[in-house]
Amino acid sequence: METLISPAQMKIYAQTAQARSKQRRKQLEARRQRAWEVARRSAVLLKQEFGASRVVLFGSLARGPGRFFVRSDVDLAVWGMDERLYLRAVGRLLDLDPEIKADLIEAEYARSAVKTAIERDGVEL
Repeated sequence: METLISPAQMKIYAQTAQARSKQRRKQLEARRQRAWEVARRSAVLLKQEFGASRVVLFGSLARGPGRFFVRSDVDLAVWGMDERLYLRAVGRLLDLDPEIKADLIEAEYARSAVKTAIERDGVEL
């Protein structure tokens, strides 16, 4: 037995789907803005407390809104920081926001493919 959806029911379904989609986009944009704030706060922290000379955002957040997703994180490359402070710095970054993870790499030790991505897509903070 086949059940058909009436045009009125289909209209309600479509409106609900559109509303959910709009809400998801709104939530994603709020998360993206929050990730940018984490990136900016991270840069200040790394420079002021850990002596970093340069901090660059790269990855999905740096590439733009169409590349940022629900599970995206904040990818940061750092220069000039004492390598003995690396783990402490990572711990401090993780404390900045419980929902937005910040990944930190020391640019001097990055693989060439990562360095290329940083130079191509990176945003100086």
